[in-house]
Amino acid sequence: MGNTFAIDLSEQVKQENLKLEIALEQHLQYNHYPPVPTVFIPSCKKAIELANDEKWDEELALPNGKTLTVTQIIEGLHLEWFVTFQEEG
Repeated sequence: MGNTFAIDLSEQVKQENLKLEIALEQHLQYNHYPPVPTVFIPSCKKAIELANDEKWDEELALPNGKTLTVTQIIEGLHLEWFVTFQEEG
């Protein structure tokens, strides 16, 4: 599992073969030990949305009572594969 599984899940989402919620559930449950509770899925979705809007320093409250930046959430939960990076050009 790990990065390869996360990359595959994100590709399935991008190709619209899998809903983001399902991909995040699989990622959080099977790519983390201990598994991350599914109550984090809405926070993950919001962090991904904000990352796509390049709002990396915005803070989000998590279900565990912690407040982290989008960057910290993306890095901490290994969500980088779900962020659609825009290339400059």
